[in-house]
Formats: sequence, structure tokens, C-alpha cells
Amino acid sequence: MDHMADFIATMPKAELHLHIEGTVAAAKVLELAERNGIDIPFSSEAELLAAQDYGQPALANFLKYHYMCTDVLRTGRDVYEITRDFLDRCVIENVRHVELSFDPQVHIKRGIAFDELIEALNKARRGSAVSTQLVMCMNRERSQDSALEMLDLAARHRADIVGVGLDSFEAGNPPVKFQEFYRRAREEGYRLTAHCDCDQENAVEHARQCIHVLGVERIDHGLHVLDDPQLIADVIERDITLTMCPTWRVSDPEPRRLPALRRMLDLGLRVCVNTDDPEEFASRYMVNTMTEVQRRGGFSAEEMTRFMRYAFEGAWLDDAQKAAFLTELDSHLARHLRTGKEPAA
Repeated sequence: MDHMADFIATMPKAELHLHIEGTVAAAKVLELAERNGIDIPFSSEAELLAAQDYGQPALANFLKYHYMCTDVLRTGRDVYEITRDFLDRCVIENVRHVELSFDPQVHIKRGIAFDELIEALNKARRGSAVSTQLVMCMNRERSQDSALEMLDLAARHRADIVGVGLDSFEAGNPPVKFQEFYRRAREEGYRLTAHCDCDQENAVEHARQCIHVLGVERIDHGLHVLDDPQLIADVIERDITLTMCPTWRVSDPEPRRLPALRRMLDLGLRVCVNTDDPEEFASRYMVNTMTEVQRRGGFSAEEMTRFMRYAFEGAWLDDAQKAAFLTELDSHLARHLRTGKEPAA
């Protein structure tokens, strides 16, 4: 392992944009499909992995695959096992804090009660050394009434859920559709984020709505903020964190969005690197994703540390927890620089 790769592998990390339903490994998809009697159109890990080259339309094809994998989750036991497995992987990757997005609507539709779902997630969290928070995401193709129903169900678990988000099919489902949901969530003390996916119709307007209508603190992805100087200024003024996911597929030559990541750093935007759905992209988990981002994008150790600094600062943790993680992160960079092993430019 070269020195920069070792630096990234041992760096304390935080991840803010991670869907727990996107962490089901191919072998686990097959196992759960058999255990739960679910027919899927794949019979081997190789077939599942080959299907991860999504083609066009990329988001629609990805979501079709994603929901096929999600469909094998039918019990609290299933959710517990995938969450436990993911958090075990976080320990290996030195991910110290992760904010786990989960989609209650799809689980409830398949027969997992809300209470059972939260207990399964919490059981895995209690058994892990990794710091975690839960973020409840709404599927944007569903109605606002459905989202409001989720707030009602979440009320008795308020202490377990730090924030709410918005994900899934963006076309025809602008953020403003969920204005009342976000108003109520804010009143009830939830932290706020929402997806603005990449290369979608009306992407700039959707980012504007997230900032000025929903009042989010983070934007998941957020690529198209760069398309409007006013949005850039808004994000800076409001200290909004952009949770970019430079994931790639089997046929991609390198991580996507590298020029955007470079520009965001240069502009002083609070941008961090995330894996999104690590078992559904060739980029996989944080160490591999960050190593390739650094290698292909030519980012320095200080710049890779800035990505993680913005992640810890953008996390929904108390000030003492943030300070402890940031001290550890700064010490890690200082040790690296003292060794004089920064690669030549």
C-alpha cells in the first residue's frame, strides 16, 4: 500500500449520505431471496454484479435494481443483519460516524412494521462501536400524505431519529411537493436534508427549492448548485453541506464528478465524499472510494482531510462529539505531514 492509500485507510471518517438498503451484498441478496421465498431475476453473484452497469436512463435503471435488492428484506431480522454487517465493515474502514438513511415506506409496504424496523436498526446500532444517527427518508414518488403518516409513526421513536430526508424518483416530484412535511418536521425538531440528484430535469430549480422552500441544512448530492452563482452564494451563506457521491459503475473509467469536487473545494463549499449505496456501485465502500478519488483527482492529503472535516462538521452530532472527532482527524493529518511522505506534485 502506498503512503497516500495508507493515509486514507487509517483516516478517521464520517459518512453522511448512506442508504442502509443499498448495503445488501450480492451474496446476501441471494441468501435473503431464498430465505424469504422471493423470486428475483438473478441466480448468481456474478449476474447481480454484472447488472450494476446501469446504462441509460441511469437513475431509473439504478432504482429498478435497488428496489429489487430491497424487496428481499421482509423481516426485522433481515434489516438487523444487513445493518450489523454494514457497521462491522465501518469498523474495518475506520468510519467513526455514519448517518444511516432508511426508507420506512418500502419496508412497511412489505410487512415490516415501523416499530419492528426501528428496533432492528437500533439493535444493530447498540451492538456496534461506530457512532450512528438515523435519517428517515421519504420516497418522493409517494404522496405528501404518506410522508406525513411516517411522521406520525415516528413520533414515539423521536429520540432515535435525528433527521428526515427525501430520495427516490425525482422526475415530476419537486421538493416543493413536500413543503408541509418539511414544515412539520422542522417544528418537531428534526434536522433536514433532501436529495437533489445529478443530471435530472429542473435540477437547478430543485436545489433552489431545497434551500429556500424546504430550508434544508444539507443537500444530498447537490452537484447542480454549481450551475447557478446565486445558489453557490446561498450555500456558502447558510453553511449548507453538500454530500457528494463520486460513485462509479463497472464500465466507468474513474470516479464520477471529480471536476465538480475540485471546483467545490476551490469555491470553499462544504462538500464531503460518500458512498451512497456501496453494494450497488463498483466504487463500494469509503476506503476504496476515497483512495480512487484522491488518485484520479490529484487531491492532496490536506484536501482529503477537508472532505472529512466537512463531513464531521456537517454531521448532526453535539459540539463535544464533533470536537473530539475533529481533533482526531487533525492529529492524523499532522502525523502524516511530519513523516514527509506527501507525494510530489
